[in-house]
Amino acid sequence: MKQRTITALFLIAILVPLVLIDHVIAEYGFIIIGVFLSTFGTYELINMMEKESNSLKIFKIIVPVFSGILTILACLATKKGNMDIDLLNEYFIYHFYVIIAYILFVAIILGAIIFVKNTTTKELFGCVASLTYAGLLFGYVLSIRFLDPIEINKGIIELNGIKSFSYIYLVVIANDLFAYLIGCKWGKKKLCPDISPKKSVEGAVAGLVAGTIIGTATLFNANIVNPSGTKEIIIAIVLGVILSIFLSITVQVGDLIASKIKRGYQIKDYSNIFPGHGGVLDRFDSLIYAGIWFYIIIQLFEILSIGF
Repeated sequence: MKQRTITALFLIAILVPLVLIDHVIAEYGFIIIGVFLSTFGTYELINMMEKESNSLKIFKIIVPVFSGILTILACLATKKGNMDIDLLNEYFIYHFYVIIAYILFVAIILGAIIFVKNTTTKELFGCVASLTYAGLLFGYVLSIRFLDPIEINKGIIELNGIKSFSYIYLVVIANDLFAYLIGCKWGKKKLCPDISPKKSVEGAVAGLVAGTIIGTATLFNANIVNPSGTKEIIIAIVLGVILSIFLSITVQVGDLIASKIKRGYQIKDYSNIFPGHGGVLDRFDSLIYAGIWFYIIIQLFEILSIGF
């Protein structure tokens, strides 16, 4: 527990300033950290698969590099291509570059079946899945940090990168922390014993409640929602609770997805880079899945806000 706490505090000390400080140095520092996380997370997946094969050595190099590139492109596309009613074409062009890069990298990986001996189709599709999960999806989750400010319904909802990323990450932390604490102390009924024997229903409920409360409170405290009348306040609370509940559920689903993958390869942790927490994907698995859903929701709000 002590080691886990020290590691968590270390991660907070690094990530919080890079997320909250509105300065170009913090922005590019965040991209550098994000590229490292995406690259190493992909390496963890390929390394996990290599335990069943000796033909993935070259993929342990090229696929993580591809993921790092996708993360950079996703962040820059979001930073440069934030939507404006007069810049829709530019917006889609920037993100089109990301998709083209992704398709190119997938084509290279699939083409390797001809040139790399003893490589199976299972391994190659595993590499494509690793690129998608830890590269494309993780990259777009990290890109939430670079969303430009948008106002919806005359300022009742105000979103920007710092507020949005802070919100989703607080929901993730609240879920993980309270599910762990309550589950360890009072957890008795197993949630998904075939996937993750240590997770309990009691822990899941505690995480869901904590994520919902902290998430909803953050929406108001960070001025993401700014209702002016009683009716607007009630609507804002209801929608905030619904959104936070939904994202809290995706947090726990994301954790179970990562556990399912590990169980399939019979490993406890993806790596030991974060003492007490495991690997990059052990620490950020929930953020990837919940974050990509939140990213989609933000984009839908933004499209609707300009009447597209």
